[in-house]
Amino acid sequence: MTPSAARVIEQVTDALGEVVVELPPSRPWRHQIGELRLMAAVLEDAVNVLRKRPRSRAGREAREWVGSRDTSWPFAYERICEALDLDPDRVRREVAAGGTAVGRFPARPAAQSHLAATA
Repeated sequence: MTPSAARVIEQVTDALGEVVVELPPSRPWRHQIGELRLMAAVLEDAVNVLRKRPRSRAGREAREWVGSRDTSWPFAYERICEALDLDPDRVRREVAAGGTAVGRFPARPAAQSHLAATA
């Protein structure tokens, strides 16, 4: 099989790394309202933990999560920012500067925005 013929399939795995479900590569995460709410809640929780308990274990985990460039699972920081149409680097800077509300985070510039292209 040639590299161009390889099909990229996203997989959800359990704690042991066994595949639970395979997702089609074109899964429209940003169009699923329930998933968007959950993603926003995950991001908001991480910001609250970093603001209120930055030196705790949860704070260290939240800092690692926000700093990660991983996109291999649906609830990775980068994927959540993409789904919510947020610029991940700008959100990181806002969090590092002591930002307290997810609603204050800037959207992606129009040239990068996936939603701007569909509007």
